[in-house]
Amino acid sequence: MKTKLFNFTDEQIDCAARLIRQGQLVAFPTETVYGLGANALDEEAVKSTYVAKGRPIDNPEIVHVWCSEQIETFAHVDQRAKLLIDAFMPGSLTLVLKKKPNLSSVVTAGFDTVGVRMPQSEQARRFLQACRVPVAAPSANTSGRPSPTNWTAVKEDLDGKIAGILCGEDCAVGIESTVLDTTKDGLVVLRPGVVTPSEIAKVVNQPVTVLTDPLSKVNSPGVRYTHYAPLCQMVLNVDGDKEKLISFYDKIASNGLNPVLLCDDVLGFGDRNVLSLGKSNEEVAQTAFSSLRFCEKNFDYIICSFLPKGEFGQSIQNRLMRSASNKIL
Repeated sequence: MKTKLFNFTDEQIDCAARLIRQGQLVAFPTETVYGLGANALDEEAVKSTYVAKGRPIDNPEIVHVWCSEQIETFAHVDQRAKLLIDAFMPGSLTLVLKKKPNLSSVVTAGFDTVGVRMPQSEQARRFLQACRVPVAAPSANTSGRPSPTNWTAVKEDLDGKIAGILCGEDCAVGIESTVLDTTKDGLVVLRPGVVTPSEIAKVVNQPVTVLTDPLSKVNSPGVRYTHYAPLCQMVLNVDGDKEKLISFYDKIASNGLNPVLLCDDVLGFGDRNVLSLGKSNEEVAQTAFSSLRFCEKNFDYIICSFLPKGEFGQSIQNRLMRSASNKIL
């Protein structure tokens, strides 16, 4: 298959949207990461996203919409969910709702629930509106790889496997959306993101808990399998101890490997390979996945150091921990 690259003109957006309605796959930008879009009401199209990505079939997908009215065509929206939709959509929050029968269980990995999101990205919503159908979209990468935050990363993983890529702007947030289960009395964050539990709690005036067992079978993507991993080895440091980082770097280098230190503070490491991870949570989130993709091409071992600041920092650390396969220095 030849993958067509589309620009963000009205004509090219319409061409890409037509491919979606024809059952083809098109990657598109959102503010979180690039998504791999398929017509959510076309079971065969959704199945093909699993094939293109090499994604486990029991990993549910998120359905993307351009307006709130679309949600009720395939999911049940109660008063609490409506409150959350009004407060956070468009935005980087996915709500898990009870699905309606017209939505295939292939999208939901057999669950009777579906994750729904309305992206904040104007480019994403322009495309979704042109599609005229709800769009199921996991991240547009090979399963297990660092998520794509620019169109070149999508091309790197999926060129020749999908019909098209909408070549839009780089992702402003840089990590996947918060996933919130609303189907029970208590609200549970199944996957952390930029929308934090405390922000949600203020809107609904009730406590919000966070999933603590990532191995449990839950109705959310991105929590059970290996995710975000670079092709080279990686370890995560969470205390910022420079002596420990230098000692580990030198040990790796003495074994004949070419390591790199990926840190928020790049001073004090001498002539060792060191790259900036970013100073603020926002900078780190925007660049983390692209930094991992750069490092895997140029080094043999990534030694990443990140000290989380606040709830959003914990969400970023969640991604980096999974990138390092939970190997902590």
